[in-house]
Amino acid sequence: MNRKILSVLAVVAGLFALNLVVSAHCERREAFASALKKLRTEKRQTSIAKERASETFVRTAFVGTPVRLTFNDLREYRFSRRANNPIPEKLKALEGKEVSIAGYMIPMSEALDVTEFMLVQIPFFGCCYSVPPEPNETVMVKMQKGKSTPYVYSPIRVTGTFKIQETKIDGFVVSVYEIEASHVKEADPNDKDVIQHQAGTPTPMR
Repeated sequence: MNRKILSVLAVVAGLFALNLVVSAHCERREAFASALKKLRTEKRQTSIAKERASETFVRTAFVGTPVRLTFNDLREYRFSRRANNPIPEKLKALEGKEVSIAGYMIPMSEALDVTEFMLVQIPFFGCCYSVPPEPNETVMVKMQKGKSTPYVYSPIRVTGTFKIQETKIDGFVVSVYEIEASHVKEADPNDKDVIQHQAGTPTPMR
């Protein structure tokens, strides 16, 4: 009888020990699963946060912010009919993008409600002592449909859609760039491009 009781007790003790082992294993497995789930959640949240930060940067950096363009950038296109030089990738990438550039206005015809004008870095009025700018040193500016601007003698800043497109006058190419302008305003006197203009010399090549 005693042996039978001892045997039963041994079995019960074994089952109890086994239950403890299984329970401990289950707890560890559940803890591991919980930790893994938490880690995945944290990674997903971090990934989402990075994506949102990237989207915010893109919106802030590009949407509604014109690319600052200078005449030095324009001169990088070594325009020549004989050499047939390629258009720099940097300028090709700006095709159809909104840019902002400072310069001087040369009206094509009107003097009040100007709808088209040439933009140059230094004023040029066609006198015999002035060296005319090259086609890669001028920008043909066309105001958006329905818009116009008064003639401004002082430096201006033009904002609009950039295009690489030739403009010919009397059969001669006078410009290889065009901007469909949305805004034309007097430039800030502290604008570093304007300061170079007022010094009477082109901005040094970078």
